[in-house]
Amino acid sequence: MHAGTGRSRVHPFTTRDISNHYDQFAWAYRRYWGDHIHHGLFPNGDEDCARAQELMVRHCAERAGVAPGMNVADVGCGHGLTARWLAEKYSCSVLGLTVSRKQLELATTNCAALNGRVRFKLEDAEAYAFPAASFDLVWNMESSEHFFDKAGYFRKVAAALKPGGKLMLAAWSGSMKDDLVRSIAKIFLCPELWMAAEYTQAIEGAGMKVLSQEQLDSEVARTWDISAEQLRGSLGLLSFLPGQFREFVQGIELIREGYRSGRFSYTILVAAKG
Repeated sequence: MHAGTGRSRVHPFTTRDISNHYDQFAWAYRRYWGDHIHHGLFPNGDEDCARAQELMVRHCAERAGVAPGMNVADVGCGHGLTARWLAEKYSCSVLGLTVSRKQLELATTNCAALNGRVRFKLEDAEAYAFPAASFDLVWNMESSEHFFDKAGYFRKVAAALKPGGKLMLAAWSGSMKDDLVRSIAKIFLCPELWMAAEYTQAIEGAGMKVLSQEQLDSEVARTWDISAEQLRGSLGLLSFLPGQFREFVQGIELIREGYRSGRFSYTILVAAKG
């Protein structure tokens, strides 16, 4: 039994709920954070959003040993900027998967000039039939949080990787025994958040070997401070928006408290198929 099995999921979400969330929030993510919809890395603490997000992608690529010409699956590709970065910096061929139709449209537009090196599909990665032994790298940046059967997904990844291929996973992490973490999971439609040790157990149980694992807190927490600062200027707008937008703002404050208290963290993990 992998870590996490047997714990009841207290949030009865569906993939459709997650898809609808990213369709409805696309404009908000773009307005307040840009098209890189993931944490930034702030080694000095004074980086702007765009620089911090690029530093995060670069850091993860270095951790994963990305090399020119790799065939990459970007699972949970968002608005396509990571896929574009990998194609431009490393001449990778990238397949991006998303459950959001709006994200698919934005990603396709953002990568239109890449002459087919990047393509996108509207697919649920947990159900998608990955071609066997086809990818040098599977890239999961802040997408596994939304998966219902993480262990099953990692078995699919192992089958999809070429021998020696790698998984790069960057994920929100915390214990579902913690009330604050459960509240974050509820607001952001995460059926279950995991600790780093749970990811390691499930990934190695799928037949891959974890090569590196790091926990980041102070290096990424400013992501949410910037989000809170930007939203303060739009509080009047929130009163006219549906309740889920106001709940989203509450979630930002919970994550800030999670980082401050050490109850919430950010895991970057690289594993390889033997």
